[in-house]
Amino acid sequence: MSQFNQFIKEICSEEKVYILTSDEGFAISYSEEFEYEDGSNLEIICFWSNTDLAEKAKQNQWANHKIDTIDLRTFLEEWLFGMIEEVSLVGINFDETSKGEEDSPFDVILGIIHELKTINSTLKLDHFKDFDDVKTLTLELKESYNQ
Repeated sequence: MSQFNQFIKEICSEEKVYILTSDEGFAISYSEEFEYEDGSNLEIICFWSNTDLAEKAKQNQWANHKIDTIDLRTFLEEWLFGMIEEVSLVGINFDETSKGEEDSPFDVILGIIHELKTINSTLKLDHFKDFDDVKTLTLELKESYNQ
């Protein structure tokens, strides 16, 4: 199973996501693949699907961070859509060398919606009518960003 699929399955099952935080902010990294128009590397905000993986990543530049949780609804409806606006990538289960999978917030949203529907989740949404509503908006936004 890919890192992406494992991440999606775990966060949907547990209905939470883990993030490392400190007084300076969140655990971030910079893309090795994607750049802003000015040539600088895209920012990645890192998330983990379980505490063991988050704990392993707490080394080097993240040694002073603590593990926090974000409930899945907040991650889906607020964080990921905010990251689309900020043009940030999602870092999935980065390791102690600050390496992991980089994905677009669009793909993570669509992966979450697909998994929630697959497992017949009863997750309640605050800003959307239902999972299809989230999927429709995500696909519309993705289309407009790709033009």
